[in-house]
Amino acid sequence: MAAPRPLVVVTLLAVIVAAVSVSILAWIAIGTVNDTQRVVDKANRVADDAAASVRRLDRTTRDLDPAVRSLRRAADALRQASTTP
Repeated sequence: MAAPRPLVVVTLLAVIVAAVSVSILAWIAIGTVNDTQRVVDKANRVADDAAASVRRLDRTTRDLDPAVRSLRRAADALRQASTTP
């Protein structure tokens, strides 16, 4: 006995709707992956920029170390001079 014609039509419509839904979800997922990759790339660039800034700061600090030591010695000498009668 064959399935009633309206049931076949309803089943086919349900399968088509499901296929379209899956296609839309796949399209959204692909778009999300691309957006996520852009965010990851941007985060990597920010991290690289921050690392470069830290390296520059380290170099600057290293360059200033002799001057800071000299200022500390001068401050110590002034303190000693002010306490000596």
